Amino acid sequence: EIEEQLADANGTINSLQSEKEVTILACDDLDAEKASLMDKIEKVISEKELAEKTLHESQMQCQSLTESKSEIEEQLAAANGTINSLQSEKEKISTSCDELVTDKASLTEEIEKVTSEKELAE
Repeated sequence: EIEEQLADANGTINSLQSEKEVTILACDDLDAEKASLMDKIEKVISEKELAEKTLHESQMQCQSLTESKSEIEEQLAAANGTINSLQSEKEKISTSCDELVTDKASLTEEIEKVTSEKELAE
């Protein structure tokens, strides 16, 4: 009876040792998977940080472009104001020139008239 119990105990020990080895192998596999997952997590975190940095740089560039656009729009508005002012001055000058041409023609007629009268008087 003791021999049977001893044989059963040895069988149980062998079975437990076998289960222990299987468990150790499973733990080794899990450790390898854990290491692989940690590597993947680190890679994803690194990619996330790079994406955040790129996003921040893009936002800064966008802000700079928006500011440049506003400055250009202000310059364009000022340029349009100058163009309108110059066109107005051009119209005034053109009107003055037309008046001078009319005055010249009138004076030329007056000179011709006076010259003609002078010649008649002589």
